Amino acid sequence: MESFSSTAKLRQLMDSLDGLLMELESVVFSATDVMAYVYALPPVLQGEEEQENTRIPVTLGEGMPALSQAVSSWRKHTFVEGHSSKATYRLPGVVQLPAAYAMSILPLVDEINRRKGEFKSAVQQLGSRDDKFEKVHEALPGVVTLQIYRQISAMSGELQSIGFTWGDKQAITRVDHETVLAMLERSKNYVPALFDGEEWLHMVEREIYDIKRLPSSAELRIRRPIKTHPMANIRWFERVPRTQQIKASLPLLICTDTRWKVHHLDDYEQKNREPRADRQQGDELLIERLHLYMRHQ
Repeated sequence: MESFSSTAKLRQLMDSLDGLLMELESVVFSATDVMAYVYALPPVLQGEEEQENTRIPVTLGEGMPALSQAVSSWRKHTFVEGHSSKATYRLPGVVQLPAAYAMSILPLVDEINRRKGEFKSAVQQLGSRDDKFEKVHEALPGVVTLQIYRQISAMSGELQSIGFTWGDKQAITRVDHETVLAMLERSKNYVPALFDGEEWLHMVEREIYDIKRLPSSAELRIRRPIKTHPMANIRWFERVPRTQQIKASLPLLICTDTRWKVHHLDDYEQKNREPRADRQQGDELLIERLHLYMRHQ
């Protein structure tokens, strides 16, 4: 009964979300004076998830074909044969409608994003990672949950410009000793496939011992690499703040009457960067699988 009820709930939430997305599609297609740009990216194929991106070619689309691609991208929630299920579908871009449409578009997108949050919350309550996978795919075969979770960005105002670019920096988070020790304790229960249980436990215990030996003043940081991803730099004529930067995995929806400039997304080319001044002395890698470093002053 529990499995049936969770399955029914997920299907009900998905049906509700699909209905709202169809309503958004109807509003966008019925609008006049619509402008659209999208930047098609090559799919990540199965087995290529961990390959480093040195170059990503971009194909510019505009006009009605771009509008159709943009609208359909908001409803792409299922796995494509031959593509990686670990890498989400991405279509950076922008759809601009007249300012008058903000009254209908913004509340509708807010409701869509709220429903996405409800779906995510329902999935998180399904138990372990394996339980979640089994129950989600029992209810919705082939669905990619991360593509459902992604919020749609919609905004309005006197837009000055949008510049699309690439983000490929590291996410740096300061952590204390207790947080790291808690992470290590939890990892005891998740033995990787290539490890023997006893061997894994011994390794984790050694890592715990090494962290406990560090002085309390040691500054610990997790420097996790971020997958290369498209970003949008947005500039407004009159707003505080005037500029904002957001992830652009899906097309943005903007309601405005101003004439604005766009800097199209270029092909991604990996660049060799000089280390930042505060890293030139070198952070010491403590635990590679956690991306945990100790900063040297």
